[in-house]
Amino acid sequence: MAEEIPQSLVFTTCRFNESGQVLAWDLHLNRLQKFATKARCPTPDVQLLTETLRTSIQEYGEKEGLARLEWTAEGKANCVTRKIQPLHSPLVAITSPAPEWPRRFRGIKHGSWKQYIDAGDNAKKSGADIALLVHNFAIVDADRCTPILLDENGLAYSPGPEQGGVESVTIAIITDHLESNGIPLRQAYLTDEMLLRCKELVVVGTGIGVMSVGEIDGVDIPLGTHLEAIISDALKIAWATSQHG
Repeated sequence: MAEEIPQSLVFTTCRFNESGQVLAWDLHLNRLQKFATKARCPTPDVQLLTETLRTSIQEYGEKEGLARLEWTAEGKANCVTRKIQPLHSPLVAITSPAPEWPRRFRGIKHGSWKQYIDAGDNAKKSGADIALLVHNFAIVDADRCTPILLDENGLAYSPGPEQGGVESVTIAIITDHLESNGIPLRQAYLTDEMLLRCKELVVVGTGIGVMSVGEIDGVDIPLGTHLEAIISDALKIAWATSQHG
C-alpha cells in the first residue's frame, strides 16, 4: 500500500469465480471513478484498470477469490488477489469507533484504510467475526461489509455515505430486488432503538455475500431468514449477468 494518507489512492474489492468472471464489474468500475473524483486522483484509465485486474486474476489461477484494485494519485493501477476467508452464520459482532475523515473522503475507499483493517483484526482477536463501526451511538458501517436491518415496520435500513458508511456495490446490486419483493431499502443510522425492535440484521459485502448477525457485544439479535433469502437470490441473478473483468 502507498503512504497511509487518504489522497494517495482509491480502491475497490472485486469478487471473481473460477472462470475469471467478476461480479458486477461495471458497478465496481463506476464506483472507482466516483472515488477518484472525490479523492482528487487523476481520471481512471479504464483500459489499464481492466487489464491490470484481468492479469492479476489470471496469475491467481482458476479458483475463486477477491481482487483489491487500486488507482493511485500518480495514475497507476495496482491489483492484489487473495482467497476468501470463510465465515459461519450467524455472525458474532463487536462494536468499534468509526474512523472520521474530512467530508470528501467519507463514503469512499481510500489510502488510509488501516483503521478499518485494525477494527476487523481486533474483532477476530476478541473471538468475534466482524466489527460494526459506531459514531454517536449509532452503527454507520462495518469493517468489510455493510449492515442492513429489517425493521418491524417492514422497511429495511442501511447506513450510507451520508451516515459515514462506504458506498456499497452489493447494496447497488440488491436494492431493486428488495423493493420488488416488498422491502423498500432506506439509508439511516442504525440506532440502539432500531436494533431493539429489528426483525433481522444481516451484513452484505463483496467477500461476505450476505450473512446474518446473531450477536452484538454479547447481546442477542433476532434471527430471521426472509431478508437473507431475498438478498441471496439477488446476488445469484447478478452473477448470472456478470461479465469477465
